Amino acid sequence: MSRPWYASRPPAWSRTRPAHLASLILASLVSVWMLLGPDAIASMATGPRYVMLLIALWGLGAGFTHGVGLVPHHPRRAWLLGAPLSWCLLIITLIALSMS
Repeated sequence: MSRPWYASRPPAWSRTRPAHLASLILASLVSVWMLLGPDAIASMATGPRYVMLLIALWGLGAGFTHGVGLVPHHPRRAWLLGAPLSWCLLIITLIALSMS
């Protein structure tokens, strides 16, 4: 019986130097955008604002964690703080920031 996807390590390409650099650049871009234009998220309704802040902060934390090269040893934590999920969350945040 094979292990579920979350019990295995993230893909090997996510542990390369270009992937780390991409995470760091994407997280830096989102953090600067949020610092320079906080009204983009503040103008949202209360419910979506909190969900968007959760997505943005999780993406920023995971992006910076992966970007500086910190990879957790536990497979589930590696998925939660790894490149695939952080990139998805950061792209969702960029789309939300650009729409508001």
